[in-house]
Amino acid sequence: MTRILSALLLLASLDAGAAQVLQGRPDDTLAASLSRSEPTLIRIEGHRIRRVFGAEGDFDVKADKDAGTAFVKPMTDKAAFSAYVADDAGRTWKLLLSLSDGPADSIVIKGRGGESAGKRPGKDSARSQAIKRVVLALDADGETDMESRVANELVPLWKEALFVLVKIVQGPLGWPLRGEKYHLSNTSDKPMVIDERELYRRGVVAVSVEKSELKPAETTAVYVISEATE
Repeated sequence: MTRILSALLLLASLDAGAAQVLQGRPDDTLAASLSRSEPTLIRIEGHRIRRVFGAEGDFDVKADKDAGTAFVKPMTDKAAFSAYVADDAGRTWKLLLSLSDGPADSIVIKGRGGESAGKRPGKDSARSQAIKRVVLALDADGETDMESRVANELVPLWKEALFVLVKIVQGPLGWPLRGEKYHLSNTSDKPMVIDERELYRRGVVAVSVEKSELKPAETTAVYVISEATE
């Protein structure tokens, strides 16, 4: 596809419907909707998309390398799922995408305070890397360069779920972060759909659920990263 054709397709997509503008920081979870039947254009203001990834089977991606955009089409019957969009500034944007039966609207990711308008990665990018290091430390079997301890604490969550804190990590030097790894089990006799937004609380900067749908008696890992308090 030529650059001219890519530009025309981009303009046509933006003119066809009102774009969903998602403004925030890479650590935020940005919510938007996808059409069930049509590909949805995703672009990042001021930057190019390098990769779109998520759970296998949730969606199909067609990248337009010339324009630096991507078209995403759902391949699942889930009501919602998470996707991650990496850009050429080294940032990864987390999207919570719900499905609708209407026509596709473009999704435009825009950094808060104009950070996406050509600025190179700085503090926010370093903070994102710190969060990723904490998640990796939570998953590590051996010792890391971070303080950690094994736990086995039952935490009240939902009536139909068993939520157990299994590991705690204190973030890397320079970033006062606390990482917590949980095992979440479905104790009901029905399938469970996990909405990551329900796991956010004051001070939490990132939540990641390994498996967003659980069958009865099934278990998944949950990672919660928060600002450490004195």
